[in-house]
Amino acid sequence: MILEKDRMLKLRFGVNFREMGGYPTKNGQVTQWRKLLRSGNLGELAPEDVDYLKDYGLKYVVDLRSESESAYFPDKMPEGAHYYNLSVYPFASSLFKNLGVVGSMKLKTGNLSFVDESYAQMLADPHAQHVYRNLFQLLLQNDQPDESLVFHCAAGKDRTGVGGFLILNALQVKDEAIMNDYLMTNLYYSNASTEMINGILTDDDQDSLANELNSNLAVASENFETLYHTANAISGSVQNYLQDKMKLSDQDLEKLGKLYLK
Repeated sequence: MILEKDRMLKLRFGVNFREMGGYPTKNGQVTQWRKLLRSGNLGELAPEDVDYLKDYGLKYVVDLRSESESAYFPDKMPEGAHYYNLSVYPFASSLFKNLGVVGSMKLKTGNLSFVDESYAQMLADPHAQHVYRNLFQLLLQNDQPDESLVFHCAAGKDRTGVGGFLILNALQVKDEAIMNDYLMTNLYYSNASTEMINGILTDDDQDSLANELNSNLAVASENFETLYHTANAISGSVQNYLQDKMKLSDQDLEKLGKLYLK
């Protein structure tokens, strides 16, 4: 039996850095180990952490933070790893405009909390959709054995959480396991200090959304459920969303399964 703590990589200064292997799918497979990782920023890593990740096969680093966040806390990574900065924020338009009248009514946007609305925007906004489509293209490039990819933001919980939601749904992972992957952030931040919070915030005005979300490091299942409701409001189902908005063909989904499942 895989314990939640076993997913945390043995890093001295990793931020919410963990494995996504071993999750069960709806068709009886499991996600591959040492292939797909999620985390917060890599700027705190010690030299021995970087060596550990090199031995772990880390080859692709996908940074979902803004350029200013990345400049504040630049990632440290193994020599030879490929780095991609794909900033999820800022959004291109309002949630109402992105969803339209019908979608807004389906999602009941007037009742959404700040966190819920931010999560909905990550699925509804054209700019954010473009970023997550690029993430999937990099996942498809990660096709060599013994090489892994990490996607991350500042705290590894919101932008990364949405990425995890999309990826694990594309791999047909069971809903309970997808939720558990999201909520495991609470295990990492259970003893979070003010110093830890300050270590992921910037003083740049353009990072106000990220800073507001990261000022509270806890995550809640209610916010995560908003992602399912949003995908349904946009495309009718999560799987339709993956094809309509992430532009994943049947061949793409089949290749993802071959790369990340066993």
